[in-house]
Order: sequence, then C-alpha cells, then structure tokens
Amino acid sequence: MSTWKDELKEILPDRLLTEPADCERYQRDMVADRTLHRLPEAVVLPQSTEEVRNLMRLASRHRLPVTPRGGGSGLSGGAIAAPGGIVCSLERMDRVLEVDEENLMARLQPGVITRELDRRLEPLGLFFAGYPMSEEICTIGGNVATNAGGGRAVKYGVTAAHVLGLNVVTASGELLELGGKRLKDVTGLNLLPLFVGSEGTLGIITEITLRLTPRPSHRGVLLASFPAVDLATAAVGALRRGGAVGEAAGEVPSAIEYIDGATARGAAAELWRQGGGIVTAIASPAEAILLVEAEAQSEGELAGHLERYSRALTTNGGKLLRGSDAELWKLRKAVPWWVKRQSGQWHSVEDVVVPPAEVGALVRRARTLAAKAQLPVAIFGHAGDGNFHINPMKPPQISEEEWEPILARFLTDLYQLARSLGGTISGEHGIGRKRRRYVADAIPASTLAAMQAVRLAFDPEGILNPGVLLP
Repeated sequence: MSTWKDELKEILPDRLLTEPADCERYQRDMVADRTLHRLPEAVVLPQSTEEVRNLMRLASRHRLPVTPRGGGSGLSGGAIAAPGGIVCSLERMDRVLEVDEENLMARLQPGVITRELDRRLEPLGLFFAGYPMSEEICTIGGNVATNAGGGRAVKYGVTAAHVLGLNVVTASGELLELGGKRLKDVTGLNLLPLFVGSEGTLGIITEITLRLTPRPSHRGVLLASFPAVDLATAAVGALRRGGAVGEAAGEVPSAIEYIDGATARGAAAELWRQGGGIVTAIASPAEAILLVEAEAQSEGELAGHLERYSRALTTNGGKLLRGSDAELWKLRKAVPWWVKRQSGQWHSVEDVVVPPAEVGALVRRARTLAAKAQLPVAIFGHAGDGNFHINPMKPPQISEEEWEPILARFLTDLYQLARSLGGTISGEHGIGRKRRRYVADAIPASTLAAMQAVRLAFDPEGILNPGVLLP
C-alpha cells in the first residue's frame, strides 16, 4: 500500500527531501526562540506552478499540512512546518520571467532573491522600491507573503504598494490569476490584497507582477546624534514634512532611521574591531541617533534636500556626524546582527508600529517598561513610518528558566503600549507562530471572526500553514 511519501516521490522524484539530515535546515527561520523550531516530515522543492498544484492536490487528498517557505529569513516563525507537515520551499522557483521597461513592471517567480532582482534592474535605471532591509537574503515571495517593509517605506510604502499581480495556488490545487499588468482594475472583487501579507495561509504564491520605479541617480546620507530622545523624535516630525519647522513642505526623505545611543555605540565598536568604522564619532552622551537619506536626480537637487534635512536635525539639537554614505548605512544594518551576537538566542526581535506622531511617546514609555523589567533593550527602526524594533535581551543575572516568563510579561506590556498609542503588534515582520497568542488582544473579535471566515473559504480543511497568523 503506497503512502503519501510514495506519491510525492512520483510527482517530484528529484525535488523531495525526507531524510532528517536533509530537512534539518528547514526547521527554523531567523527567530531566536528554539521552542518554535520543528523538523518537517518532508521538504518539496518545486520548480513550476504545475508542480505546486500537484503538491496541493496530494496534500488536500491526505489532509497534509503544507507550509510555504521563501528564503527562511523571516522573524516570526511563519515558515516552520506544522506537526506532521511538509515544507514547500520555493527557492528553486527563482527566475525573473520578464522585465517590461515600457510598462515599468516585472514578472518573476517567488524564489528570486531581492538583491538579485535589484542587480538585474540597476543597469536599466529602475528598482523595486518596496524592498526590506534584509534584501541580501530575503525572497520576493517572502516579501509579498509578509507584506514586508524597510528603511525606504516612509517614501515608497511597503511591499503591497508595488504588487500588481499574483498567481496563487489554493489548498485544493486550483490556480487563481489575480491582477496583472494593469494600473486600474475594478472588474469583480479585488482579491489581490488578501494574499499580500497572508503568510501562506490562503494560498501559495507562484508568480508575482511588480511595479517598478525609476531609480534615483543621486543619494546622500546624514547621521546625527542627539543628547535626548525627545529632541531626536521632534526632528523626525520636521523631517516628515521635508524640512525644519517653519519652512514650506519639501521632499520627504527616502529613509528616517532611529538607533538608541547605547546600541549605536555597541554596533559601531564592533564594526571598528572588524576593520574600521565611525565609532570615535558617537560620543557616550548621545541618547539617540538618526540616519536620514535624501534622493534626487541631480547633484544640485540633492544638495538642496540635504541642506533642508540638516537644518531639521541641527535646529532640534542634533550634531551631524561624518562618514561615507555606505559607512553610515553599514552602521544601521549592523545593529540587528549586533543584538543577535550580544544575546544569542536570548532576545526577541519586535516590530511594533504606532502612528508616526507617537514615536516619541513609544520610545519614552518603552524605555520605562524596560527599566521596570530590568532588561537591556535595543531600540531602533523606521522612525519615519512609526515602525520600531524594540528588542529585549536576557541579562546575565537572569537564568534561562526565568527568562521566558519575564519576556512574556514584557511583550504583553509592550503590545499594550503600542495599542494604547493607536498602533499594533507588528508592522513588517508578521505574526507567524511567534505572536499568534497575542492576536486576539490586538484585533476586535468581530474583525477576527471575519478574517477566520475568509481563511476558511480559501482553505476549508485548514492545511495551509496551520498554526500561523490567526488563532
């Protein structure tokens, strides 16, 4: 009598992993919490939409849980298999199918690495403006599945703003063709937005049509230190208007990034040890750092933007720090890796989001929560759109057994803080398995019931990424 694994071997003979040693790397994503890790029963590596359809027809017959997976770079545990489940890794569906320069659009498979798409577009003077800051390792399909954001979302928006079309395979193996190369479409119900950010719970994305954006020919970066958090967050408000208070509104920066002073010093010191950096420029009294990026199509235009942003920083007490554009961005990108190396698995990467005008209150009150819990906390993130990474770390004096309940209390308080300010528990990393227990507190019951009904309509057997996103 044949088993489902025998059937899988028939439909994907060369792209099926069943040995534990081969499946081991698929048991985790980038979440530090090892309690979320789980070895899948099998891993399939399809190369076409038809192969994904065959997989889902088999899974539907046997009621097998299937978890779609991109680059495994997620920070919510959303690409980890359910008990007894299969991982459908889309890493081999990695072709850019078309770059349509005339329509400013691209069609591609979900396994394309974000940086590889950028390399393909750069000689054409185009780029995908919705990319996140992990572009070297994340895939476009993963970006769409989590509606990922990044440093330039303050100007360009998150991934959803750039998705024009999707091909999606449902739990029963049907193919949905949504949107396409159209900027307007009111023909029937617009199902496309349902799948962006659905974390693989409604269907498996097998083809994506993206809007492309003309690439700025000039970029410049400013870095400023502030002696007080309130001064830095006041500067953010001015920057979001395009210049200092009292000036006419100007071009919005393409990035406004925040790093707390202690975290910036730690990351800079590590960069220095690795072979150079700006560590000497970040004085110990600095309580906050802002990185601001300007974009333009000419040197003169860029100089004008940088002058306006400089005034917004300095009139709010900021001190401009020197460094090349690449060096300054390198500091910002080094921060999450510094946190990871500082604390190993004993930290939690959070990404609460509040209305942009509330970033000052969020940072102040998060620091109070950290002091109350007696936890070191790294605070950094996308100040321009209100999305902050507030990352608690286990101090040496707390045992591993004590850490989990202390962390749970801190996260409960942090999420409540975000909601009290008009925000919510995740702005770009998603819910996954990591935050699922908190969703019922973050979403009204009637709204949650409507979401469950939508999920049930697309997946009545509950086989697509069960245990993720919704309670």
